[in-house]
Amino acid sequence: MDTKIKVIIDTDVDFDDYMAMVYLLQNPEIEVIAISVTGCGAAHLSKGVNNVANLLTLFGSREQRIPILRGAKAPLLYSNVFPAYVRSDADIHYAAQFPGTNRNPNIFDAQEWLRNYFLDTTDEVTVLSIGGGTNFGRLFQSAQTNELLKAKIQKHITQIVMMGGNLLEEYFTPGAAGNIEPTLGNNVYYQNKVAEWNIFIDPLGAKLMFEFGVPIRLIALNATNYVPIEQSFVDSLKAINTPQAQFISAILAYPANAAGIGTFLSFWDPLAACTITTPSLITAETFNLLVHQELDEEDDQSAKIVVDDAKGIAIEVATFANKDEVYAEYLRVLSLPVPME
Repeated sequence: MDTKIKVIIDTDVDFDDYMAMVYLLQNPEIEVIAISVTGCGAAHLSKGVNNVANLLTLFGSREQRIPILRGAKAPLLYSNVFPAYVRSDADIHYAAQFPGTNRNPNIFDAQEWLRNYFLDTTDEVTVLSIGGGTNFGRLFQSAQTNELLKAKIQKHITQIVMMGGNLLEEYFTPGAAGNIEPTLGNNVYYQNKVAEWNIFIDPLGAKLMFEFGVPIRLIALNATNYVPIEQSFVDSLKAINTPQAQFISAILAYPANAAGIGTFLSFWDPLAACTITTPSLITAETFNLLVHQELDEEDDQSAKIVVDDAKGIAIEVATFANKDEVYAEYLRVLSLPVPME
C-alpha cells in the first residue's frame, strides 16, 4: 500500500524554492505529482519552467517525467513585481549548474492540467504554495462557477501549506514586520511596510485561496524569522557529498545569496516543505484572517494580513519554528541516497 504523501508544488523558482523542491523530491515519504510554475514572482515564466525541467535531472527518470505546469504570466490584481536584480538572478538559476538538460519534459498548461486532475483523481493531495497565490487563486476562481470542480477540489486537497504572510505586532507578540521595503534597497518604489512578498505579489490570489474552503497552514514570517540560514547550516550542507546537496550549496554560494547568509536570508520555503511530513517543527495557532486588498500608493496596506474575528477565515498560522530541528530534518533528507532509475 502506497503511504506516500502526494504533493503538488506551486513555485516561483527562487533560491529557497530550489531548497524546498529538492527536499521534497528527495524525501521518500513524498511523491511529487506535479510542479506548477508562476511567472509572477522571482523567475520569469519561461525561464522558471525551463529551470524546473532541468532541476529534475538531479533525480531519476521517473522524476524527470513529473508534469511541469506552465502557469500565470501576470497576477490577478495589480502588477507588483520583485526588483529586477531578484528576477535576473532567479532566471539564471543563481549560476548553479544542472546535471543535464531535460530533453523531453512533460509541460502542460497549468489551469487545464489542474482542472482535469481534480475532476479525475481519487487521491488526496497536499499543495505546497511557495510562489504566491496566482495559479491556485485562478483555479479556485474558475471553480466558483463549476460546482463539480469546486466539490472535487475541496474533497481532494487535504491541505495547502503556504509560505506567506506575517502577523504584525498589533495582532501577535512577537510580531513580524513586512519585508517589501527591505528587499527594495535604495529604490523603494512600493510604500508598503506591512506585507510579505508572496501575498503582496497577488493579494487577490491569496484572498481567493483563503476563502475557497480548503484547510490552510500559513508558514508566516513570524515562524521563519526563527530559522535564519546561518553559516553552520551552509557548512553542514556542503559536507554532504550528494549531487542534490552540492547543487543547493552552489545556489547558496551565489554572491547575492552568500551575502545574506547569517544576515537577511531565512528558511522560508524549505521550512514550509519540511512541515508537510514533520509538523512538529513549528508551533501554530488558528486566527481568523483577511487579506487587505485596497491599494494606497502613499501608505500602502495592500496584502496586509488582518486578524478579524467577525469576518476572517480560520487559518492555521505558524508562529514559531525550532531552528536546530529544522536544520537536522533538512540535512537528514539531503543526505539520503537517490534512486536514479
